[in-house]
Amino acid sequence: MRCFLLIISILCAINTALADSLDIQLKASKIQLGESLEFECVYPSYLNKPKSILTLHLWVEDLNRLKTWKFRYPIAGGKAIGSIKIDSSMKEGAYALHFLVQQSPLSIYGSINNFIKKDSVISMILSSGKEIIMDDIKTDEQGNFRINKYIFEDSVNFIFTPKQKKKGKTDALNISLITPVDSVFKAEVSKTLVVQIGKKSIEIPKATDIVFNPFKFKNDNTIPEVVVYGHRKSKEEMFNEKYATDLYKREDEKIISGFENYTMIGYTTVLEYLNDRIPGLRILQTTVKPSPYLFTMNEEKTDIENNLKTYWTFAYRSSNEANLFIDEILVEPEQFINFPMSDIAIIKIIPPPFIGGWGSNPFAILIYSNRQEFKSPTNKHSFTVNGYTPAQWIIKY
Repeated sequence: MRCFLLIISILCAINTALADSLDIQLKASKIQLGESLEFECVYPSYLNKPKSILTLHLWVEDLNRLKTWKFRYPIAGGKAIGSIKIDSSMKEGAYALHFLVQQSPLSIYGSINNFIKKDSVISMILSSGKEIIMDDIKTDEQGNFRINKYIFEDSVNFIFTPKQKKKGKTDALNISLITPVDSVFKAEVSKTLVVQIGKKSIEIPKATDIVFNPFKFKNDNTIPEVVVYGHRKSKEEMFNEKYATDLYKREDEKIISGFENYTMIGYTTVLEYLNDRIPGLRILQTTVKPSPYLFTMNEEKTDIENNLKTYWTFAYRSSNEANLFIDEILVEPEQFINFPMSDIAIIKIIPPPFIGGWGSNPFAILIYSNRQEFKSPTNKHSFTVNGYTPAQWIIKY
């Protein structure tokens, strides 16, 4: 089964009897360039109040040109709100706003194609909001799983690795993913409104005269284009140039490429790999077994005989204060070492003193996760999933 990584066009069967049942409130029906299209959507009261979050799709259509845009918002507590700023590049004229409610929330369904036995996989979510969440996802006996407890905006990277890793073995899984909100759906309820953008005096068509055609939205331009670079720079140089911010760039930095680095994939953890690769870098691991018993707040004894605590110590050049980062987010060593080796784009070592870190004379070790435009076509364990449209967004021509 092939992975569905890109948003496919959504074909909706519209129930005309419910076409005007949505309560949509617009702040204004005539909007100037630079202003915002603000709306509030209320789920119909005659329908059962949804027990979970639904999805509101807003499809915008330039009625004078073949141009379309697609957005989506969570409906929580029977209501959804949004604000889209009208960029100066937008053409003046009449625009149709098609509001469509889908019963499905933003859930993710997966299947491990090379599943061998019942096990967990580690799911790591790297959001555009600079947040990292690590979670264990349980599969069923066929290797299927579902992720439905996260609500996120913009796009998020999902990376999956086996729960148990073996040294010298690749941690790559062959996974298929699908998100129902990106698939064919039947709109529960819908409504179309018309707004005017710009100052020109024009005749605005009635919403009831507009025929909604989902095929027009097959090639909408809401997905960012892939940037094409020149051929002289290496892959790691292009990646560093695009995704490393100025605070995490230094002329004396050391960059290790993870692209097609099969030696790196053979190691269990990134710390183990770096210990053999960076002159002057020393990483020591110490495992401590606590006292056989601990007392909780209610004075109950807890047997922790197998509860081993691991500590790491770092030294590099004149410093023993390491700052560990994933995508420029400061993390604990446990998060750092559990990052899947097969999804590392680059590793950077910034010598002391690193001004963006903690400590009197710190140095930094940074992992950058791979991004969609740099991934191999054969990648089957790392995905970029589009979430909900941020509450404050911008529409451009």
